[in-house]
Amino acid sequence: MATPQASDASEAEEDVSPGGDGSLLKTILKQGKERGPQALTTPSPLCEITMRVREENAATQTTVVWPRQHHGAEQPPGLPPQLRVGVETMRLGEVARITHVDFDQTPSVRTTFDVEVVTWDEALVMNSVTKRIVKRPPIQAWREPRALDRVVVRGFLGNVDYGPLSEDWPDPSLTAPPIKGQWRLDEDTENGEGRPISAGLEECVKTMRVGEVCEVVIGEDRGTIELAQLLEDPDQALISHRGAWAEPGDAERRSKAVDALRAMGNTHLKKGDLQKAIRRYDRALEVADDGGGDDGDNYLMEESEDAQQASKAAYEAGKEAVKRRSLAARANRALAHLKNGDALQAKLDCEAVLEEDESHVKCKFRRAQALVELGSIEQACDVFKALMEVPSLQREARAGLVNARKMLKAHRDAERDLFRGKIKAVPENPVAKPPRKNALERTVVASLAGRRAVGRAASDAY
Repeated sequence: MATPQASDASEAEEDVSPGGDGSLLKTILKQGKERGPQALTTPSPLCEITMRVREENAATQTTVVWPRQHHGAEQPPGLPPQLRVGVETMRLGEVARITHVDFDQTPSVRTTFDVEVVTWDEALVMNSVTKRIVKRPPIQAWREPRALDRVVVRGFLGNVDYGPLSEDWPDPSLTAPPIKGQWRLDEDTENGEGRPISAGLEECVKTMRVGEVCEVVIGEDRGTIELAQLLEDPDQALISHRGAWAEPGDAERRSKAVDALRAMGNTHLKKGDLQKAIRRYDRALEVADDGGGDDGDNYLMEESEDAQQASKAAYEAGKEAVKRRSLAARANRALAHLKNGDALQAKLDCEAVLEEDESHVKCKFRRAQALVELGSIEQACDVFKALMEVPSLQREARAGLVNARKMLKAHRDAERDLFRGKIKAVPENPVAKPPRKNALERTVVASLAGRRAVGRAASDAY
């Protein structure tokens, strides 16, 4: 390790102590690398750092591997734990002089080390998942997967074999030809080859980029996995990804995407997976609300008046189609919230639909159900009575009205009993009664009282 001398160490010295108390000082002797995946980053506490260290006045340097920092982690012998904080401010290839000042001793003791960061292995801990990057992705792999993206994973995890790792960098583009073993994130439970997909594996894949190879520990399973492919489903992509201006057929594509997402939500709703159903409905509404830059004035860019009229009519028709589908998705989300026990959000979704479509009887019925859960039973009874006139909802409305009236009667009976005194109201600030004395305590107290009485009588006689 070359350790060039700083021209003026005192001027270049930097306080890198966490509290800024001057207990850890750093002087850069050689700048780190400016190119490469790790060039512009510094190691984190979850990294295993390999470095060369030479203590002040020592003749030789030693190579030290500092393990990841966690509870119970071992420290390299002969190095103060505070040195790790200074090393975590260094870049790859950087050489620095780090001085630890121990103010607990009188006088204070300074210990200086010359350190060069050789490399580090990154690890990421997420709930029950631990991930360490073995092979970094190419720079062209510019993003991590999102929900509903189609991905392909290679490698193994526990007893599950997902196929051999790629020898060369795979194609990181989002439009590469599909390969076997695809599955949709946050949607499928097994890939195209029938291999199971766990929640921990999905959580790990969402932090990876195409071409990245990681050693992972997920629960009791260990393995090495590679994100081999990432394909963005065009029907699920948000319109804003394409740029500032809307393109021909945007409304049709948005309508199709909203319908597809709503169908996914309906499937999860039937299975009882309410959280996943709500997420699909949320995504459908996001797609519906994203106009892709089309604010209704793009028809003015057409040259002829006829073309402008046709473009404007197509825009209005597409906008209305997207609106209808978004209302259906919101109505279904209200049902999912209602089944999930969130009556308030269900009521808000129903009211949002009824503002646009007053004749939406299903939302009226679900709103009445939410009102019952929220305690507005009389208002819900009025809605159920009105819905009994709708042929398709007569049975459900009658059952809802009967249940609501039973609940209302029970509430009124409880109020009547409370008024008559049959039920004692709980005071707001109950007075704590002293604990009852047991037999021994009562005997002792009586004996003491008797002795006091005898003493007072003797005193009076005297």
